[in-house]
Amino acid sequence: MHLGLGAFHRVHQAVYTADAGGWEICGPRGARVPWSTRGAAPAGTYTLVARGPSSDTTRPLRLAETLVAADEPQAVVDRDTQIVSLTITEGGYEAGNPLLGLLARGVAARDGAPLTVLSCDNVPRNGEAARAIVGDHAGVAFRSTIADRITPHTDDPPVVVTEPFSLWVIEDFDGARPSWERAGAVIVPEATPYAAMKLRIVNAAHSALAALGLPRGHETVADAMADPELRDFVTRLLREELVPTVPDVPDIDVDDFVSRTLERSANPRLGHRLAQIAAGAEHKIPQRFGPPACELRAAGREPALIDRVVAAAGA
Repeated sequence: MHLGLGAFHRVHQAVYTADAGGWEICGPRGARVPWSTRGAAPAGTYTLVARGPSSDTTRPLRLAETLVAADEPQAVVDRDTQIVSLTITEGGYEAGNPLLGLLARGVAARDGAPLTVLSCDNVPRNGEAARAIVGDHAGVAFRSTIADRITPHTDDPPVVVTEPFSLWVIEDFDGARPSWERAGAVIVPEATPYAAMKLRIVNAAHSALAALGLPRGHETVADAMADPELRDFVTRLLREELVPTVPDVPDIDVDDFVSRTLERSANPRLGHRLAQIAAGAEHKIPQRFGPPACELRAAGREPALIDRVVAAAGA
């Protein structure tokens, strides 16, 4: 089961699960009109478009079952599942979130039956953040993951647009699971360094481009990256102030990851809107820039570039 059935899940965790084979996904939504009822496509089907700098690839995908949580809350609670994954946004980790409320009801009703909860949001130690809201329950394990694939908002839910690149790092856990490794996921004992890398490179770069690019009249990440002054600023921000705070990341060359992030961000055909990134800045900016700024100051360095982004974002 996946809670938070938006475009990102459909281009990321759903793809890994389909490629692993042998498992199916039930996806409750908070909305009263499920996207799967729109148009002539069978319920649960959609088209994924991976948009590279010069060409597209497309593939059809399907979710086995969709529910509308607002109309069928008991069906969500009662659904028998072994894994629950989450994409509920950075601001969703609070006691009033109705999806987390359904998760809490569901795990309480399992009476010790094994369950793994995987958070896939841009929140440090996201598994622990989920457990802090849902609470400890016998047989329920909470694990952190890092999910990376740039996915612009789409106005046509049966078609979702994303980039060719995809990364999923999952903390290891006991119990049944799809063969996600076969689909390219990375299983690790500890996800913290990967999370720091992703938040402080990919997400921080995008937040910086949004904070500084919107006042210049730029609409997309690629537009901002085509501005020589902004591209130079973001490159310096990453290499001078953020990379030095990223811990060692097993099997990843962080300098290469920075270069690839800059290339991904410059993709002119992706249409990743800066306004989408700027939304929820009160949650995003402290997570992406607060810890590295503190670390630089503790080392006797003033984070001048970080401070400029934080001031521009007003967060």
